[in-house]
Amino acid sequence: MNKLAKPVSHYLSLPYTIRLRRDEEGDVVARIEELPGCISHGANEAEALKNLREMQKLWLDDCVATGQPIPEPEDVEPLPSGKWVQRVPRSLHRRLAEQARVEGVSLNQLVTSMLAQQLGARSLPRPVEPMLTPHAGSRQQRRLHS
Repeated sequence: MNKLAKPVSHYLSLPYTIRLRRDEEGDVVARIEELPGCISHGANEAEALKNLREMQKLWLDDCVATGQPIPEPEDVEPLPSGKWVQRVPRSLHRRLAEQARVEGVSLNQLVTSMLAQQLGARSLPRPVEPMLTPHAGSRQQRRLHS
């Protein structure tokens, strides 16, 4: 046993990052991001998480017994307050205030919704088809229509 290692109970109490996903057969796959190879399956989320907890203990027991290093989760930074001051041109402020009035929401709600929509749109993967479509002026496009 590694004399420098912390007890397994210490590692079991840490807030490791757990990822869940469905596999091709519909089972739930659970894994701990920081512990390579610490993966389990289950028919549903509860079963996958129960199996993952057992796998985590076995994974940690093995590392402690063999003296292997055990990664710990990184410290998570606290969330920002969600509040900031943003200067905008008066004309934009007026347009936003008018749109909020038309929609019957506060200016804060309108801007929050707009920011969330734009951020969501930016995080979506771009479809492949438009990237494969030749530009109207390209040689390939001209050859296709000749």
